[in-house]
Amino acid sequence: MGLDVSIGISPRESLADWMRLASELEAGGVDRIWLIDSQLAMKDVYAGLITAALNTSTVELGPGVTNLLTRDPTVTASAIAAVSEVSGGRALLGVGAGDSAVKGLGRRPSRIAELEEGLGRLRRLLGGAPANADGETLSLPYAPGDVRLHLAVSRPRMCRLAGRVADGAIIMGPATSELVREQVGWIHEGVIESGRDASEVELSFVAPTSIEDGSDDPLRDVRSWASAQARLLADVAELPPTLEQHREELTRAKTGYDYGEHLSTRASHQDSISDELTAKLAIAGSAERCAGRLKELRAAGIERLIFPLTPPARLARLEKLRELLQSPVPKGAR
Repeated sequence: MGLDVSIGISPRESLADWMRLASELEAGGVDRIWLIDSQLAMKDVYAGLITAALNTSTVELGPGVTNLLTRDPTVTASAIAAVSEVSGGRALLGVGAGDSAVKGLGRRPSRIAELEEGLGRLRRLLGGAPANADGETLSLPYAPGDVRLHLAVSRPRMCRLAGRVADGAIIMGPATSELVREQVGWIHEGVIESGRDASEVELSFVAPTSIEDGSDDPLRDVRSWASAQARLLADVAELPPTLEQHREELTRAKTGYDYGEHLSTRASHQDSISDELTAKLAIAGSAERCAGRLKELRAAGIERLIFPLTPPARLARLEKLRELLQSPVPKGAR
C-alpha cells in the first residue's frame, strides 16, 4: 500500500516554501500528493501542482478534489494537461460534486446526472476526442493522454457513479469499517451495472489519522477534518445509532461552518463537535489503536489510504505515518 497524502497550501505559506515541502514529501516516501482545491481558504490548486511537478520526479500529483462547476470541464482538462506535461505523465485527476469551493459561494453541488454528463465530456477531452456541450462541439488543442480519473464519493448514488465511470473512488466519511464496507458495496453495484470488472476501479479512503506520542492531544490534530465531515453528515437522513446520537452536534457543525477556514487547524468551527464524535469520525490515539483501525479499513476493501497532512510539523507527522504503515499490527489492536 502506497503512502498518499491530502494537503492544502495555506494562504500564509509561500509557493517557494510549498515547492520545498513537495520535494521533502517525495523524499519522505510519499507516492501521491492530492492537493485540495478550495479557493476561499487555500492557494490555487493548479499553481501548486505545477510548482510541485517542477520540484519532484516520482510522486504522482492531482487535485484532491476539484469540481466541474467553478472549473468547467474544458478548463479542468486544459489545466491537468499542463500538469501532466510538466510532470512527465505523473498527473492524476480527482473530481467531486463540489464542496467548499462551491458551497462557499452559496451554490449547490452538481446533481448526479449533471456530474455524470460532465465527467463523460471530461473523459473525451482528456482523450483528445471532441465533446458536445450546449449544442457546441468542443475540443482541446492538445490532450494530456492517460490521466486516471478519480471520483470523490460518500453516499450511495455517488458511489455507484464511481463504479460505473471512474478509474478510482476516493471514499470519504466516518472512518468506521461498517460504513466503509457499505460504501465499497455501493461502488461494486455500479461496477456491475456498467459491466466492468471490479479491478478497474481503485478504492482509496481519506483517513485523518493522528498518532499520540505521549505529550500531545491527538484529537486536536484531526478535529478540523472531523468537523468538516460532521457538517456533511448533518444532511444524511438515516445514520447508524452511534452517529445519530450526535445529531445536535452535526447540525451545529453545519450551521456554524466557515468556508474561509475550510480544514484549517485554527478554524473556530471545529469546537462545534465533541471529543467523542471526533474520535468516531477520525482515527486518533496510540500507534496500536491507529494501526488496528487502519487494518479494519483495509479489510473492508480499501486499497489505498490517503492521509490528510496538516500543519504544523507536517514532516514529523509524515514520519509517524510511515512508521505506522511499516510496523506489524499487534493482535487485537483496536
